[in-house]
Amino acid sequence: MKLLRVEFQNFRMLRELELNFSSEPDKKLTVVRAANESGKTTILHGLQWALYGDAALPGKGEGFRLHPIDWDTSERKRVPITATVEFELTKYRRASGDVRETRKRYRLVRSVFEDVDSHVRRAASTVKLFALNETGTAPIDAPEAMINDELPPDLRDVFFTDGDRALSFIEADVALSTKRERVQRAIRSLLGLGVIEDAIKHVRKSAAEVNKKARQIGGDSELSRVAARLESIENDLEKWETDLEDAKQQFRAFDERVDKIDREIAAALQKGDKEKLQRDLDQAKHEIKQLDDQLASASKEHSALFRSRSIATDLLAPLFGRAFEKLDELHNQGKIPSTTIPVLQDRLSAEVCICGETLKPGNTGGEKRRTHIQKLIDESQRADEIQKIITDLYFGAKPLQAAGDSGSQAWLEKYKTVAKRRDGLKDLRDEAGRKRRALEMQLDELPDTDIKGLRDTRRQFKDQRDRQLSKQSSIETQLDGLRRERKEYEGHRDRLLREQKKGARILAELDVTQDVMNVLNRAYERITNEELQKVSELMNSIFLEMIGADPEQGAIIQRAEISQKFDIIVYGPNDRTLNPDRDLNGASRRALTLAFILALTKVSEVEAPNVIDTPLGMTSGYVKRSILRTAVRESSQLVLFLTHDEIAGCEEIIGDAAGIVFTLTNPAHYPKMLVNDPGVVERKALRCECDHRSECQLCQRRTDVSVELEIAS
Repeated sequence: MKLLRVEFQNFRMLRELELNFSSEPDKKLTVVRAANESGKTTILHGLQWALYGDAALPGKGEGFRLHPIDWDTSERKRVPITATVEFELTKYRRASGDVRETRKRYRLVRSVFEDVDSHVRRAASTVKLFALNETGTAPIDAPEAMINDELPPDLRDVFFTDGDRALSFIEADVALSTKRERVQRAIRSLLGLGVIEDAIKHVRKSAAEVNKKARQIGGDSELSRVAARLESIENDLEKWETDLEDAKQQFRAFDERVDKIDREIAAALQKGDKEKLQRDLDQAKHEIKQLDDQLASASKEHSALFRSRSIATDLLAPLFGRAFEKLDELHNQGKIPSTTIPVLQDRLSAEVCICGETLKPGNTGGEKRRTHIQKLIDESQRADEIQKIITDLYFGAKPLQAAGDSGSQAWLEKYKTVAKRRDGLKDLRDEAGRKRRALEMQLDELPDTDIKGLRDTRRQFKDQRDRQLSKQSSIETQLDGLRRERKEYEGHRDRLLREQKKGARILAELDVTQDVMNVLNRAYERITNEELQKVSELMNSIFLEMIGADPEQGAIIQRAEISQKFDIIVYGPNDRTLNPDRDLNGASRRALTLAFILALTKVSEVEAPNVIDTPLGMTSGYVKRSILRTAVRESSQLVLFLTHDEIAGCEEIIGDAAGIVFTLTNPAHYPKMLVNDPGVVERKALRCECDHRSECQLCQRRTDVSVELEIAS
């Protein structure tokens, strides 16, 4: 989509205003020069209202007035408000091997009546869409659907933004979960992940319908019961997934409230002596965390001592000593280990005694000696079990004897050291806790702020947030179990279908749905990983170019990236993380968010306008010119609302890149800021054709010098 023209009637200070936009590839920049309070932000709101309705207005339109604030209530009670937008859509299709481009123009008209009163009252707006052709106009049904397809509502902050609101992706005024969700939502929408998710849900429904067929052909068989269980699992999965998304939304809502109260507490502590108290409290919290970590380590070490082998050897050392002495005595006597029986039995078998005498049966001397040896064997066998135990004890106790030799005081010395360290840390932890409580009491007792009330409210929201986080974990566990169960039942169902005569067709349909599901899942994973990486790399390249940072030359800012959790992270030297809210100046923060917006638009290959109000605020010199030059190059259509100060120093770039430049003036600025009387008493935006280098009777403004001279005279 490219914007061509917009016309407003009675939209706030845009009483009668027509704007046109450059859409040529080589002149894709449009500059609207306007001082503060001259209608820049109003045009931005008007464009979004025309395309998206009240949902795009601040506060979703609740209490937001549309008609001019200085409207004379005596003239009429109801004001007609209209916004007309003409735009061009380019479609590409492949025919005969060539890619053919077709362009069509459309006109969108949104209108509403609003009562002129102290309260904002208006009916629902109506919107109409027409296709423009050589013969006239042709109405198009469901205009909202077409607009949402071309410029999804989730991308309003990408395509229509102001310099300050562009910081919404990294600003400190929102919680981390909110910033992460904004980045994720923008990436999902522009890269088409939502379309794939919808397709996956549709395929799941198709698979569920095929599963119902399996249940019908199964009759009262096991196949029917398995298919019924699968149907129940799918219903449970859909319910749990809905509950999970709800829990995530609830978590973000409470996280945002906790973060908001944290900011309120921080703001309340920035006055007078509160700053010192807050610094002391932060330091006390840091010390407590360190002491808690050290105390946990000491407690583990203390507990490990009572499970160690050394405590047993040290406590039993006196008994071990006497036992080792007895075992050594038995060993020296040759009673352990025992080898008598095998030797004597061997001699009886050989019929020759150790002394050389015969042991043959029938021999008088031999019989006598055999009887004596057999007696010795019998006596040894009776003592064999005891000797075996003693032998095992002798050799098994050797390590204990060696441990005992190292000194019975080893464990005790270790215990003394660990206990002393733990007790010392506990005393320090108690002291740090008392210090923290004392500081909090001092803060709570300050008369000019309700810190205690804020903390109580924060505690309630934090409890709610933590419950939602716990609920998420519980639901995710349920989902994992159901998915595993579904896989098992699907395998069982498919086996049963193969046994059915009518099951082949159903099985083929299930295979098709599974193949489509696999393709969609792979596409989703590829886009999430590969395309996200492309956006991250291009954002980094654009960002470094905008701020003129060269990592090879030792720049403070080394690189920026989008993490897998959709956090925008900036790194300094040695991969040290920089906080965009605190560690980056205003120019770098604007450059970072504009780099993200441009990179996302570029990688998605979506042709859409980038309409930005005051993008060069808080910038100057090289960075300002670099941001402008890079934005022109990377955008397919760029519309910038710039103040005179933003333009200063960028005249040459605007002259080369801009196809259309004009100026808006607020006649209410006469005589303090305007040189000439515009002849208009109404507060309204007036257009003249002066470009960024010229001025006319209408738009000529006073400089600071001329104002000072007039005051002096």
